[in-house]
Amino acid sequence: MASPNISTPSSSSSILAPSDNLMLDALIPGYSFVSQLLSSQLHIDLSQYVPYIITCFLIAALVQYTWDRVKYAFKAYWVSTAEIRPDDDIYNYLMYWLARQSFTTRMMHFLAGTRTNNSYRNSDDDTEDAEFDSEDEYDQDGNALAFDDYWAKVKNRDKYKRLRFTPSEGIHYFWFRGRLLAFARVREASGYMRWTMSERLHLYCFGRDPSILKELLAEAQGMYVARDTNNTLIYCGQRNGGGGGYVNWVRCMSRAPRSLSTVVLDGAQKHSFVADIKGYLHPRTRRWYSNRGIPYRRGYLLHGPPGTGKTSLCFATAGLLGVSLYLLNLSSKSFNEDDLMSLFQDLPRRCIVLLEDVDCAGMTQMRDPQSNKNKNEPGNGNIGNRKNSKKEDDAELKGISLSGLLNVIDGVAASEGRILVMTTNHAETLDPALVRPGRVDMSINFTFAHHADVKQLFLGIYSTLEGDLYSVRNSLNPRTNEKKKIVCKIPPAPWQRLSQEAIDALGEEFATNIPEGEFTAAEIQGYLLHYKTDPERAVEEVEKWVNEMRTKRRERESRPSSSSSAKTEDKK
Repeated sequence: MASPNISTPSSSSSILAPSDNLMLDALIPGYSFVSQLLSSQLHIDLSQYVPYIITCFLIAALVQYTWDRVKYAFKAYWVSTAEIRPDDDIYNYLMYWLARQSFTTRMMHFLAGTRTNNSYRNSDDDTEDAEFDSEDEYDQDGNALAFDDYWAKVKNRDKYKRLRFTPSEGIHYFWFRGRLLAFARVREASGYMRWTMSERLHLYCFGRDPSILKELLAEAQGMYVARDTNNTLIYCGQRNGGGGGYVNWVRCMSRAPRSLSTVVLDGAQKHSFVADIKGYLHPRTRRWYSNRGIPYRRGYLLHGPPGTGKTSLCFATAGLLGVSLYLLNLSSKSFNEDDLMSLFQDLPRRCIVLLEDVDCAGMTQMRDPQSNKNKNEPGNGNIGNRKNSKKEDDAELKGISLSGLLNVIDGVAASEGRILVMTTNHAETLDPALVRPGRVDMSINFTFAHHADVKQLFLGIYSTLEGDLYSVRNSLNPRTNEKKKIVCKIPPAPWQRLSQEAIDALGEEFATNIPEGEFTAAEIQGYLLHYKTDPERAVEEVEKWVNEMRTKRRERESRPSSSSSAKTEDKK
């Protein structure tokens, strides 16, 4: 009986036509070469398996498509998501919180850096640096170290910035309050911006209830804000990303609030300034403004000689009221009027905006309508002069002009709810339009120190305060990140050998030896700092200091007159 003829792939003819082979060769480069190689070496006809290969590819594509759709449906309907933008404060909150969690130290893939926020200036470690300085002051038993021992610890630590570790790009899983959460860091393609501004953060949780994500973000915000609970936050207007970048308010520092009693100013003026701001911030005042159609804005002008305490009053008031302080340099040529408008629109509802030395920022140009009218009349000047004046006008347009500032602080689109404080050393040089009522509602004149002011400065330097007796330092548990406060007793200072009655008597004697209305508070305080541990020596040397200061002042006053007389003789 003849055996049946069984064909094998190697012995049978190809099931594909030559045109099909040409098509496969076009779709799959190198197909003909591989097919001939398998046929000659292994006696395998690749064309026999092409239908199976295509079927496998189709099945794989179908499985991938089905999996993507199922994953999309599951993520859309059974996974809650929180997206965090890099240009929002919540970004800083979350990154600050992540850097201080124990699970970040166990991650295999992490991003190492010296800062965790998305600003271009590192400002999130100033409070902690002060805590570390306080901890280095004592040994393990809580005893104060000598300066040489203390400095040996500090100088080595200051060479290194503290490293921060945050999750790297990708998806990371962690547990929070018994729930499994996922954190995703996605890099976005953006060639002209820095990496901190070209990424997005996502938080995921399983289930349709996103409350656990909101609890996490609330905890992150609370942790971020808690470090500055008793401090005054100071923001500066800056341009990020070079000349073509955007402008925003950058947190530059966090400082302990200054007591209002340390500001040398007439008590009536000081309390009137604070009471006026408190009245402005009261909710009924806002309603009163709104009901009468009056713009809800308030402006103050602090003027007087340099060193008399204008900026100090503004800073102390911000600390007293617990509001943030926003600083803006009008002299900067990197800002234009659109940038100024953008910065003022980004201000919070309750804050203090400080414009220092407005007399040095080109706001002293008195506008003369008659001169402008004459310039526009025909026949006044030739074409060349008009071209030169146009170039001068273009040069003056760089930076912020007076009209631009007026539109920002009192224009139709001006922001409301903020407190504007301007300081100047020469109020008489300011344009009247800038200081008219409605733009400047209260003006405070700072003068030289008087008898009571001098005594107040002396007592502020040498009186024993609570912080001079005890110091509170934080002990950090690296595993739980919990801080434990330890109260340490500070060794007595040299001046504490004197009673408070003796300090008061020395303060009265010191104030008597200082002429009234001749020196600024900054000058007197600078002198006292030379003898900050010896109040008796400060009283003994004060007359000599007064005579030296008067001599230096006469020399400074004589220099301009002599130089001007020399120029006059040269002209003759």
